[in-house]
Amino acid sequence: MADHILYATDKNYCELCAVSLYSLLSRLSSKVVIHIIESSLEERKDDLSKIADQFGCEIDFIPIEDISKRLVDAGIPPYRGGYSPYARFFISDYVNEGRVLYLDCDTLIKDDLSSLIHFDLKGNPLGAVIDQSTSYVNVLIGHKQHDIYYNSGILLFDVEKCREQNVPERFLEAVKTIDLSNTFLGADQEIMNVAFFNQFTTLPVAANMMFTCRFFKPKHIYSVSTKSESDYYTEEEFDRANIKPLIIHFAGGGTYQPWREEGVYYMDEDADAWFGVCESLYPNGKYDLNKLRSIKSSSSKRKRFFGTAGKMPGLYCYLKGRYRNLKLLPKRIRARKMFK
Repeated sequence: MADHILYATDKNYCELCAVSLYSLLSRLSSKVVIHIIESSLEERKDDLSKIADQFGCEIDFIPIEDISKRLVDAGIPPYRGGYSPYARFFISDYVNEGRVLYLDCDTLIKDDLSSLIHFDLKGNPLGAVIDQSTSYVNVLIGHKQHDIYYNSGILLFDVEKCREQNVPERFLEAVKTIDLSNTFLGADQEIMNVAFFNQFTTLPVAANMMFTCRFFKPKHIYSVSTKSESDYYTEEEFDRANIKPLIIHFAGGGTYQPWREEGVYYMDEDADAWFGVCESLYPNGKYDLNKLRSIKSSSSKRKRFFGTAGKMPGLYCYLKGRYRNLKLLPKRIRARKMFK
């Protein structure tokens, strides 16, 4: 039974997808089939095919048009100009058996993911990592404040269970219950948490290491996310994940992404690892890596952030948590009226 890796990308994000794909295959010990849901990828397909060929992998390009038509027919508006964020939930229409590990393009693989692909999902159709967001995001989707809320950037699908439970149709039905103008973290993530509530298996936090997990101590993460060990991960789990992360996820906006000029908040070791892979694949590519390194090393904004957050992490996280909750307030008010 084959195992599968899934990405979704277009020509604008091809380099990001290539870096993630190369970092994955260079560490993976098992054979997999690569699937890429593509939108206007055109001649950039060759970039990704060459990487797959280098490691003896089959690569399958899935045009997004068929999936987009189903979403349009269901009356679902595009998100940020397209339908790529929703497409991953239709993979059971294209894969017949086994496991599918979906990876966002803004990821860097740090270790062999073979064991993650075969993680025990305990009969559930999906596995995911608990999101770092403030607990109040649950209010926006009609859940209780401390219900577990998952991140959609790394997902593990059990294809057989997805078919049994008709995951694509359940996703389409869940859209009808969401006010897409009132989402906070991304429409696909809120829809996912509604559609499969209480049917996720929690993956280890090492499988989705975002900036907060890499920089702050667990007690500060609990503060900024308004979570506790009982509805998140333990200090021991965070410590193990930081020693041996599986996947670095450069999520959270441009300031956390090393390929952007404003991306000055990320840890050096992770940013440098990303630069190294990108430079090996695209020595003359769209990203001026020397310029980015220079900006990162000389940015006064970065120095202020690490100076303040490093010396007073408790205060920083407290203020950031209060700011995020205040930012959510108008949407929370609308959500409470909706779910009364």
